[in-house]
Amino acid sequence: MMLGKAVVIGGSIAGLLAARVLSDHFEEIILIEKDNYIEDDKARNGVPQANHVHILLVKGKEILQEFFPELEEDLVKKGANNIDFLKDSRYRLPSGWAPKFSSGIITFACTRTLLENTIRHQIQKISKIRIEKGKHITSLVLEKSNKVGLKTKDGKEIQGDLIVDCTGRNTKTPSWLDDIGFLKPVETKIDSFVRYATRRYIPSKNDRKWKMLVILNKPTTNPRIGGIYPIEDGKWLVGLCAIGKNYPPTDEKGFLEFTKNLESRELYDALKDATPDSEIHGYQIQGSRKYHYEKMLRWPENFIVLGDAVSVFNPYYGQGITSAALGAKALDEMLKNDKMEKGFTKKFQKRLAKTISLPWILGTSEDMRWPTTIGKKPNAITRLVQNHAQKVLLLAPKSTLATKSFLHMMHMIKSPVIIFHPIILLQLIANFIWKKMIDYKENWKKD
Repeated sequence: MMLGKAVVIGGSIAGLLAARVLSDHFEEIILIEKDNYIEDDKARNGVPQANHVHILLVKGKEILQEFFPELEEDLVKKGANNIDFLKDSRYRLPSGWAPKFSSGIITFACTRTLLENTIRHQIQKISKIRIEKGKHITSLVLEKSNKVGLKTKDGKEIQGDLIVDCTGRNTKTPSWLDDIGFLKPVETKIDSFVRYATRRYIPSKNDRKWKMLVILNKPTTNPRIGGIYPIEDGKWLVGLCAIGKNYPPTDEKGFLEFTKNLESRELYDALKDATPDSEIHGYQIQGSRKYHYEKMLRWPENFIVLGDAVSVFNPYYGQGITSAALGAKALDEMLKNDKMEKGFTKKFQKRLAKTISLPWILGTSEDMRWPTTIGKKPNAITRLVQNHAQKVLLLAPKSTLATKSFLHMMHMIKSPVIIFHPIILLQLIANFIWKKMIDYKENWKKD
């Protein structure tokens, strides 16, 4: 039996996913977006980060394909690339280059704008979903039976059997709840002081043996990251990033100079023959932030929060879209079973908190490697997993199993348990003994 009317606030990827999920359970869905959508390759005003590299993790790709079976075909027609993260990439890890082999870790490579526009076009095929553009929601309205409605800028009210906030990192829900008598949620912040600089290039016709180039930083001696990401029309999106206030410049000379100080000069060498195709876009985030709605004692019966409106991640780890997809998947599964019974929304926020706990731990634990990062330190168990993960990453250039296992964890295909594989543990022990032998020989020579 179908439910009545659902309202989604925010028409970015999280909101589009929420609307798609709700279309399987509600008779009517209204998607409210304050911006006017742009059909070309320019980023919307509400998504300034769209100018930068957005890596879609494999788990996110799988969920998107589940809800949008035609998505891959549409994206490829429009110029998106299918990328095997190891076979098609040149991947520089802190301890050396990753081995190159068919990993099966394959995802779409394209601009964030193309991905969002293509998903929206799929949404527009669903007749029960109505998109209302250019409409601003200004507050919540407390109604009977602990339910809420929405108030627009022009004073009109909108009701829904379920209302979903997908307004992203600039969500107003904490203050909206406070205004109608609900307490503000507890907030956790971790700031590693990250900034980006990105530029589009037309590559030369040199025959390179990779489609994507990634050069990671080296904790804690080199905070710089750089990458070449293949997008539509055969172009490159070149992204530079640094942690701990070591910000990449947005001027021509500084941008190229920054690439010389990566762990490899390969990116710099690739750009020498490439032609710039855009201005240099800078972007800075205010760290990772999580609202603990799951701890709220009182919660509206018809209101939930999803995507970046709950947790904002350091974009470097590529977790945002996938975490939103995981939340949408959890919503779908709960609606199949609970059908909006009393306490549904509160139970959803608790389930969502568990669902996104892994990407939060993976990302913020990496941030905490840097002494300049501010925020709550991880607990002992998290530090144990973090330290072991770092050892596995450093082992990766010598082990295809370690490489694939680490990427399976980062792409959320498998749990962190995979990096504790018995063979990996044996390889780590062998690597430790080998290093000790080398150190012994070096010391013996000095003596």
